[in-house]
Amino acid sequence: MLISNRLGYHRDVPDTRNAACKEKFYPPDLPAASVVICFYNEAFSALLRTVHSVIDRTPAHLLHEIILVDDDSDFDDLKGELDEYVQKYLPGKIKVIRNTKREGLIRGRMIGAAHATGLFAMNRQYFHELGQYDSGMDIWGGENLEISFRIWMCGGKLFIIPCSRVGHIFRKRRPYGSPEGQDTMTHNSLRLAHVWLDEYKEQYFSLRPDLKTKSYGNISERVELRKKLGCKSFKWYLDNIYPEMQISGPHAKPQQPIFVNRGPKRPKVLQRGRLYHLQTNKCLVAQGHPSQKGGLVVLKACDYSDPNQIWIYNEEHELVLNSLLCLDMSETRSSDPPRLMKCHGSGGSQQWTFGKNNRLYQVSVGQCLRAVDPLGQKGSVAMAICDGSSSQQWHLEG
Repeated sequence: MLISNRLGYHRDVPDTRNAACKEKFYPPDLPAASVVICFYNEAFSALLRTVHSVIDRTPAHLLHEIILVDDDSDFDDLKGELDEYVQKYLPGKIKVIRNTKREGLIRGRMIGAAHATGLFAMNRQYFHELGQYDSGMDIWGGENLEISFRIWMCGGKLFIIPCSRVGHIFRKRRPYGSPEGQDTMTHNSLRLAHVWLDEYKEQYFSLRPDLKTKSYGNISERVELRKKLGCKSFKWYLDNIYPEMQISGPHAKPQQPIFVNRGPKRPKVLQRGRLYHLQTNKCLVAQGHPSQKGGLVVLKACDYSDPNQIWIYNEEHELVLNSLLCLDMSETRSSDPPRLMKCHGSGGSQQWTFGKNNRLYQVSVGQCLRAVDPLGQKGSVAMAICDGSSSQQWHLEG
């Protein structure tokens, strides 16, 4: 929470989309949207940063409103202080709804949608006609699969929009419990299986035979909804929407090749040289051998005759040492130092950008590379909140 508070309410987020997205144009008469944000005991600063991120990055005429659904939070600053901030700095665009008891993410979204005049990513009228979410599901888990199956099987379509990016803050642990300690993921998955998987639910129970007799509540309303909407079978879904899915047992089908491997395409090199730390006049190199997977990187005296100190910065925003391994930052252990790992080509933990004040920014953890002790001899480096200090200034020498 301390780090979140230091970031402030407006965060400079790099554009991680494909370059072709910048050339794409959208019709000016798109429908306005309401954005529903459910929260429970969220850090005040993280919540407001989410709100401001939506406002800062959305054309005003396309944003009808932001609906904040407080799921009966305990934190004091999410009560009066939040109301005061909204009234003072965000009047008109923000609506705060407060649940009188814990409803969970699923029913919280439904409550927010009921107050919206449009729904983010889905037409409001279609959402209601489709049956909203399953209100018998608790807190969170499985609702995304359930509504996805329902859309496809009941005549709708889902579209992947690669030029749309939404950041997600994942915690190392779940920050809240479930009602009476219930395993809500299991409860919700059972409801999904019994309503939508048809005979394929036996595949689910073959993996979890202990759940065959477990209670999952009354699903008669959802079964009736499926009949009313005239939805297709789960077999139709597997045959037409997800033919790549491999099912074991009596329903197994021969696997088809999904793609032809024509060999890896090497990303275009944008820059090549030594990664120079301006404050110490040293270069970032492998602590051991540059081919050692998982090895650390440290600052050492620059040796202009040593090819092992040469980094490549490519169009995938990877930093590759000696054409061998990529500079990688753990996305789950942000306190760990960066290491050299096999290049995976998926961005994220290996995506770096050179920004203002000569900073070297790691996209997935949202922090900058710095020298831990610039005056020391160890040459250790680590990630830190970007502050523009001299310990965070780097230059890739061509």
